[in-house]
Amino acid sequence: MRLNKPNYISAQAAAFRIWKELGHPHPSEVDLSDLAQFRDVTVAQGDLSGAEGRLTRMDGKGIIRVNRKIKREGQRRFTIAHELGHWELHKDLNQFTCSENDMKDYSRSNLEIEANFFAAELLMPPKHFRLAINQKKTSISLLKELAQEFNTTLTSTAIRLADDLKRNIIVVWIQNDQIKWSYSTPKKGLLRVLPGSAPIYSSSTLPREELLEGMDYYDQAKWFPQLHNSPEVIEESIKMANLNCCLTLLEVL
Repeated sequence: MRLNKPNYISAQAAAFRIWKELGHPHPSEVDLSDLAQFRDVTVAQGDLSGAEGRLTRMDGKGIIRVNRKIKREGQRRFTIAHELGHWELHKDLNQFTCSENDMKDYSRSNLEIEANFFAAELLMPPKHFRLAINQKKTSISLLKELAQEFNTTLTSTAIRLADDLKRNIIVVWIQNDQIKWSYSTPKKGLLRVLPGSAPIYSSSTLPREELLEGMDYYDQAKWFPQLHNSPEVIEESIKMANLNCCLTLLEVL
């Protein structure tokens, strides 16, 4: 019977079992296609209309097809890891076709949330990820450093950072000045940043050339308009001009 909420523990345990079998090497030392083959899954590239990846299960074997239009290695690796998540966690279903939105789904579908959580655990296992953080302060600079070490997307790395840091981190994804989604680890019970217009006086709406390095306080930024008295937050953003998007890290003080 499926739970009415994502089973994070199951996703975490499944990824941990894989790394335990391999002896806990650093993820950079393991080819993801080889790892998939080790799990009876073949990875191939192909044409996929409106999808990033597809998993097909038949007679105990699996095929992951990755959209050949994906050029960024971090995105390709997350797609493979996400489909492997479906393979390991959702054995009663034989096919998944996953869009870019599915890869960023942390609120709607339990199946996609679990696959995303598994992918983050697989690509950035706690043993190595926490060592890489090493009590460093939250920042976009740290985010880039981690994404380079683990060959992951900035978005998935930011979410992993929110899960692993002891500080109260919220990740916000903004497109065309509209908040599309936000994420914070469920176990901390932080306030939600609601979909809607991005705050006018925040790092997320500044021109790219005016962005400051490091987390800072923007006293007029209203990230929680649903509250009369909002908590104090510091923030830093990175603009992705080719997508007209912005990734913002908020730290609730």
